[in-house]
Amino acid sequence: MVQIKKVAVVGAGTMGARIAVVMARAGYRVSLWSRSESTLDKARAIVASLGAGEAVEFTTSFEACLSNADLVSENVAEDVALKQHVLQDVERLVSENCVITTNTSSVSITLLASALSQPERLIGMHWFNPADTMPMIEIVRGAQTGDDICQNVRDICQQLGKETIVVNQDIPGFIINRLQYAMLREALYLVDAGIGSVEDVDRAVQRTLAPRWAAMGPMKLMDFAGLDTVEKVAGILLPELDNSGELPAWLKAKVADGKLGAKSGEGFYAWTAETAAAGMRHRDDIVRQLTGGAGHE
Repeated sequence: MVQIKKVAVVGAGTMGARIAVVMARAGYRVSLWSRSESTLDKARAIVASLGAGEAVEFTTSFEACLSNADLVSENVAEDVALKQHVLQDVERLVSENCVITTNTSSVSITLLASALSQPERLIGMHWFNPADTMPMIEIVRGAQTGDDICQNVRDICQQLGKETIVVNQDIPGFIINRLQYAMLREALYLVDAGIGSVEDVDRAVQRTLAPRWAAMGPMKLMDFAGLDTVEKVAGILLPELDNSGELPAWLKAKVADGKLGAKSGEGFYAWTAETAAAGMRHRDDIVRQLTGGAGHE
């Protein structure tokens, strides 16, 4: 296993800042990079609020961030060309033994790796927001990702106190976002068709599905329901589920009007700075309660 002393976190948005906190708490030296001082100022506030301000170096120098790095966590925007460009620069500046990871929720690892001279070095290390609270990291292999790289990253995640799942085929959305967006599509259909309100669809998940899924995954729950029952219900429901390939027009209109959710003050719900902050605290508290006793792989 590669011995990690310094971690370079490339991209200092909300995800990058919180990943830096996780790395610092694990005892690594951490350098957090952004080309923008204003972004770094926001990252400083996040890192300080989580008690890791003195353990993280903030820099606008790409070379300084990557100098002597043993692990790189790339967190720039979900833009293929941008990510490829950044990863090419990373590969050029780090040592042969440095582990190169990309935090993407949708972009093909194989496609990103195609820009590298050694594509086998790249692996997806998909964090979930908030990175310091969520207990799991999704490890995504590209078509050429080496077995040793995959095992190294699993070992690193264990040192970080994170559970892992491994995505063995590089498909869009990987595992967790595919599951999430399958439910989201049906949730939007139920609202769009007037079958349930936004509030009731949310409550249906919060008060019934989420607690059960926190206790057991869907496959285990099917075992307890009885696979014969699952077969009968599926025969009725599966042909009726929504299979739209696009978002509803009213949701696209919200985006066009700048109604983007908590960050803009309105989305499905109305938000103030105070209610948004309270909502995030509530989310984090619930996640901690549900996962506090979880073991690590």
